[in-house]
This record gives sequence, structure tokens and C-alpha cells, in this order.
Amino acid sequence: MFSTSEAAQKAARSVVLAAQQADLLPSSIAIAPELAEAEKQLFTQMLGQLRHHAAFSLDEISSLFTFVNAKAGEATTDFLNGKKIKFELTGMLDGKVPIYAAERLTGHFKTIDFGHVCAQGYIDWFESEDRREDYDPRLLLFEALKWTFRLSCALAADFLQKK
Repeated sequence: MFSTSEAAQKAARSVVLAAQQADLLPSSIAIAPELAEAEKQLFTQMLGQLRHHAAFSLDEISSLFTFVNAKAGEATTDFLNGKKIKFELTGMLDGKVPIYAAERLTGHFKTIDFGHVCAQGYIDWFESEDRREDYDPRLLLFEALKWTFRLSCALAADFLQKK
């Protein structure tokens, strides 16, 4: 049976609000089937890799947001260049995330530090939120990461198409 997870919605909202407060919320979120498929591929790979990882430290959570931001930049670059989108999971938890995106986008992402903005918004919410104990914390984390990916793709597309 399916149910609506209010906590998952709040986790997603924590990222959107953090982006808005940092004045980094895209004015519109362009979508493309290829990027939706890339999102599914990335998160399937990540969940498979982390299936036995029971709890995440704050450093690992921060690294995951940086990782997802970088991978969104890569996916958007590949999509706009007509290349096949594929992901490597190197650096997912250790903060040493390589990014294979357009050089100017990589510089832009480092300047705005969007992964950190989203991570901080999520962590602040998670630490203050009165959550029911029956919610899987990984579900909440991955909901926030999913929205980080989507917003990062929108930021990347907007930046790359303007340059």
C-alpha cells in the first residue's frame, strides 16, 4: 500500500527553501526525459552502493549533496552536448568528488557551492524536525538529494545556455 510521506515532502522542501534563501532557486525548472532517466540511473546506482550503509555522518551527508550537485552538472553537460549520460560513484562519501562537466560550469558550481547550500538546509531541517520514528532516515535524505539533483540540473542548464 502506498501512502504520502509528509516528512519526505518536508525534506524536499528543506532543499528548495535553502536554495531560495541563498537566492539560488532557478526561476523555472526545465525538464528533459533524458535528465529524468539520468536521475533514476544515478539514484539506483547510489542506493545499490549504499544499501548496507545504515547511518550517515554529517560529513558523509554533506559529501552526498556535493556529489549529487556535481553529477547533475555532468549529466546536464553531457545532455546538452548530445553525449550518453553515465555516472561514476567515486567520491560519494569522502568529499573528494571529481566532476566531469564543462569547465566554466565546474567553476560556477564551486563559486555558488550549491551542494553545501542544499546540505545545510537539509541538515538544519533534519536536526530540528519532529519526525515520526517509523520514517526511514535514508528515504528522507534521498528525497532531499533528488531535489538537489533536479535544481542543480536547472541551474546548470540555465548557466550553460546563457554562456
